[in-house]
Amino acid sequence: INLMNYYQYSKRPSELGLFTLTPAVKKLLIANVSVFVVQVFSIRFNFMETHFGLYASLEHFRLWQLVTYMFLHAPNSLLHIVVNMLVLVSLGQDTEKALGTKRFTLLYFLSGILGGLGWQLLTFNKTSYCIGASGAVFGILGAYAAIFPHKRLTLLLFFIIPVSVKARTLAIVLGLINLVSMLSQPDGIAYSAHLAGGIAGYLYALHLINPGFKLTGLHIRKFYNDQKWKWQRRKFTVIKNDQQHYTNDFSTQPPDPQEIERILEKISKWGFQSLTDADREILNRASRYRQNER
Repeated sequence: INLMNYYQYSKRPSELGLFTLTPAVKKLLIANVSVFVVQVFSIRFNFMETHFGLYASLEHFRLWQLVTYMFLHAPNSLLHIVVNMLVLVSLGQDTEKALGTKRFTLLYFLSGILGGLGWQLLTFNKTSYCIGASGAVFGILGAYAAIFPHKRLTLLLFFIIPVSVKARTLAIVLGLINLVSMLSQPDGIAYSAHLAGGIAGYLYALHLINPGFKLTGLHIRKFYNDQKWKWQRRKFTVIKNDQQHYTNDFSTQPPDPQEIERILEKISKWGFQSLTDADREILNRASRYRQNER
């Protein structure tokens, strides 16, 4: 069972404003916007993109470009940076609260770097360069889908129509769109960076949720856990007052809500690695109770 799913129990109001953002999200937002301002004022020289963009060819490639490229955006397009920063703020905060600031920061850079490497490997235009935080941002989306797979997100389709969709469904749909776009339009938008970053973020979050997670055993483990869960939910007969009653072999009573709140606060401050075995058992009981209600 994914322990991070329980973070959605939190009833704390959403944090808005620069001073209430989580630490890593705030620093990354400031860094991206600051670099964008420099780009806008130096657009005629193309200095930032030329020296700090990620080049596909080894001739122009420099190691630092794997990091610096993700802080650059198209200076002649506000939409590029606005979309990336909106995703960073809207999904990044809950992800940072769940993982902790250090692990979230590692997630961001790991996804961005692997996204860049994926683009370098798959791009057909070896004379081009790549800029943008999209690889890192897709990594956040992938991690969010692993942590909160059933949490519903509201999107504005065509910036007008509100659509509610589960996080995991959104990640899969966007992944497929990027895959098809990459195969049909190999140049232009760095679809391969999106895919590589998203997959990296998803697998990294799965590893943190389940330290024993291995890619080769993902489907086998899921099948085994599903079968084990069905076996544990088997019903047995209890004879009482000459009548037969059927009951489950675990308590159907929900855990104390205050205890859940305490654990969520602990997760918010210190991350999931701070949970004790007792805390995890309480979350497991809460999960079983919620699944029985469905």
